[in-house]
Amino acid sequence: MHAMRLPFDHRTDSASLRHAAHGWLAARQAGELVEDTLLVITELVHNVVQHTGDGGEVTLSRNGDVLVEVFDSSRELPRLLGPDPRRLGGRGMLLVDAVSDDWGSRLTANGKVVWARLPVRPERS
Repeated sequence: MHAMRLPFDHRTDSASLRHAAHGWLAARQAGELVEDTLLVITELVHNVVQHTGDGGEVTLSRNGDVLVEVFDSSRELPRLLGPDPRRLGGRGMLLVDAVSDDWGSRLTANGKVVWARLPVRPERS
């Protein structure tokens, strides 16, 4: 299994996170999967920055599918909110749900991890 760890905090430039992840992913994936994975990373990291007092860590791994895990110190688990045109924001997990095969969260000794699994599909000819 190949893995990459990207620690971040509130001062981390999200573009630098995406750039590092893009390099790792592009060497192992097709273009569409890279873009979907970057979207998942962006949304999950944004949630940590918006809802916690500190940063966290993104872990990318591939053992068949691509697994994105984002660790943080909060013990509040994410919720999938239905669309509401009156609410600003709150659609990040809908996006994660739409592009991933599966996602979830679990408590850890130091907070939680939110994960998403993205399938590796054969290239179209």
